[in-house]
Amino acid sequence: MKIAGTNIDDPATSGRSFDEIMASVSKSVASPDVAAFLTGTDIDDQQQGTKLVNPYAQSAWIFTAVSILASSIAQIPFRISRIGSDKAKRIRALRSSADPKHRALCRRALGNDIVDSGDVVELFNRPHPTMDRQLFWEMVVTWNALRGEFFILPLDGDDQPVDLSDRKPRIKRMLTLDTTLFWHMVQGYTLEAWRYTGSPLLTPLPSEMLLPTEVVHSRTPNPYLYWRGLSPLIVAGTPAQTDFAGEQFQKGLWVNNADTGVIVTTDQQATPTQRVEILAALRERKRKAGTADRPLFLWGGAKVEKPQLSMMDMQFLETRKFLRQEIFSIFRVPESFAGFTADLNDGGAGGSLDSVKISFIESTIGSLCAAIEAAVAPIVGTFGDDLIGWFDVDSLPIMQAARRARWETGSKMFAMGVPVGDINTSLDLGLPDQPWYKKGYLPFNLQVAGEPPEPLPSEGGDAATGDDKDQADEEKGSPFSRALGFLRLLSAPPAEVRKPDATALWKKHVAARKSSVKLFQGKVSKVLLKFRGKTLAKLDEVHLQKGATSYKDWEFAGKRSLTDIIFSANEFGDALATELNVPLRTVLQQAGEELNAEVGVDDPWEYPPQAVLEFLAARKQKIMGTGGTVRDQLNTSLMEGVEAGETHAQLVDRVKAVFNSLGDYEARRVAMTEVNIAYNTARQAAIKKAGIEFKAWLSSHGPHVRPAHAEAEAMYIDDPIPIDDPFEVMGEQLMFPGDDSLGASLENIINCQCIQLAAQKKSEDEKSVTYLVFGVGEMKFLKKAA
Repeated sequence: MKIAGTNIDDPATSGRSFDEIMASVSKSVASPDVAAFLTGTDIDDQQQGTKLVNPYAQSAWIFTAVSILASSIAQIPFRISRIGSDKAKRIRALRSSADPKHRALCRRALGNDIVDSGDVVELFNRPHPTMDRQLFWEMVVTWNALRGEFFILPLDGDDQPVDLSDRKPRIKRMLTLDTTLFWHMVQGYTLEAWRYTGSPLLTPLPSEMLLPTEVVHSRTPNPYLYWRGLSPLIVAGTPAQTDFAGEQFQKGLWVNNADTGVIVTTDQQATPTQRVEILAALRERKRKAGTADRPLFLWGGAKVEKPQLSMMDMQFLETRKFLRQEIFSIFRVPESFAGFTADLNDGGAGGSLDSVKISFIESTIGSLCAAIEAAVAPIVGTFGDDLIGWFDVDSLPIMQAARRARWETGSKMFAMGVPVGDINTSLDLGLPDQPWYKKGYLPFNLQVAGEPPEPLPSEGGDAATGDDKDQADEEKGSPFSRALGFLRLLSAPPAEVRKPDATALWKKHVAARKSSVKLFQGKVSKVLLKFRGKTLAKLDEVHLQKGATSYKDWEFAGKRSLTDIIFSANEFGDALATELNVPLRTVLQQAGEELNAEVGVDDPWEYPPQAVLEFLAARKQKIMGTGGTVRDQLNTSLMEGVEAGETHAQLVDRVKAVFNSLGDYEARRVAMTEVNIAYNTARQAAIKKAGIEFKAWLSSHGPHVRPAHAEAEAMYIDDPIPIDDPFEVMGEQLMFPGDDSLGASLENIINCQCIQLAAQKKSEDEKSVTYLVFGVGEMKFLKKAA
């Protein structure tokens, strides 16, 4: 038997062990790989392959997670507030409290007197000549995320350390440095100093020994070493290394034309020359990615075998996904922030993306801000005992949106009679305490919940005195007496309820639709601007065709006017109707929801789809008329210019002037008219759907109210009419303000800002009827004579 040319049955080898024979064989074999195989040792890899040495620079997931944390903190404004030295200690202690009352107290105290200028503000706006505010906070958070701790050095104007224990330290600069360059010097059980090892070209400060009071050190909990923080990379190292290996495997796969490699087998041992030739042929065949595989010629019975991907290889993409999730969870950063989520609308965490962001800011970012605030508190305190530095997290747009959502929820709770104090506590609105916050109010008439109406005065109007007063006090303490008194009040004729200021009520409604009017006005102005450009282009085209400088003696084809050639009223009207289609749908929805909120209907509002189409079709015909208005004004101005023999440039100025003028007043007129019609149309439908039987008229309380519309308010607000009856205004019938379905004139509709109110009959006797007008209160009036 021969191994690599050595006969182990030869007498020369007798008496030698198998290991000795293998050792001699390995010396005679040229290939170190074959020698290592024969001796059973590992193949020496001099290059050692690619290793994960610096996770922050080599792992995409760690870099992304840390960058998200750093940039999130850096974009939060860091403010300095002056609250008085007597309250400063209490506010600092309550900053990390989870009690909503304590948080609200801190917000009010910190927001009252914010310092906008001074040395302390300049210090945190520009911590160091080599480091701006953004970089400073990003480096603080980066070191904390990578090493579990960060160091801040307060410096004077000459970059010398400042001892914070001094009576009046003068801090001019701040630096955050590499935590790996700090060594804790402990004698016995006391931290005596920090040894900082700086080096030229790499660090901004030289090596020196620093007192503990000259260094601001913040660290995360470390159960293994008291003086230092625990680096998250210790935990994230294993998934990061595994993911890095998978990434390198994928890189090698693609660089090698997506080939996992080949195995060459032969019946006989290949000589070193043959091995070199085979390797050269294989390298030539796999030169680089993107190059087609070349033919390969082998000899001597050599065969090429291609290894198959194992099941583990097929699953490595899923494994990398799990490793990414593990790394992000270690740094407490949602994957959706890096764009890795199956459904952005779902937020990748069982909720909306906004809810994930809010949770991330309140938990992860909030705790980081608290730690940094506590760390820099000694630096802020050197500028005054009454100063506190804090991150204004609530100023972020996402937190402002969340606050608005809480206010909307609070408004609904208040409408249900929940006291403002309870709403403020449960939703953390941060409202200051008021005496009336402990009472709940019912909607519309704002009667105190749980309390009977105020007792009616006696017929004589005299105040109770003597024994009457004692008896009243005794009855007041008896629950049976209070119940009987409440029943007497219910059976008594209703007292006259004072109407609220009609002007305030009208302004409230107008304010609710203000954004819609602005949107419509912008849409109309957009169409006017578009057709201004088209009209001017047509005018230039006509001018070039005629080749003259005056239009006075021109004859246009078909006796058409110059205006009809350069402007199409139908095209303008159609474009405007199309532009207002979607906003009209939105207003119909908003107005119905507004009415439901007024009358206390919880069912969701949706304008019937068929009714929406019918409404849009009817409004399109009216909106189309706006094109005729534009055409008439344009024609009047151009004909004046043509008759006066004006030049082309002068007519161009006339066209611009007409469209500019229309953009000033016509856009607002159309916007106010269309919004009012859509609002009251939806309110009429919502009132009927809610089962409300009566309606009233609230006129405009602006500077240009129509006298007839003011008379309508005086007539109908105290005497509502059935929902299906029309209002009589200026001798015309309208089902609601702005309605033209019954033939009302433009004088009753254009620029109308009147509002239809819902009303409901409360009680009726032989002489009077009492109505509840929603938003106004209870109205009692005598019955009209038959």
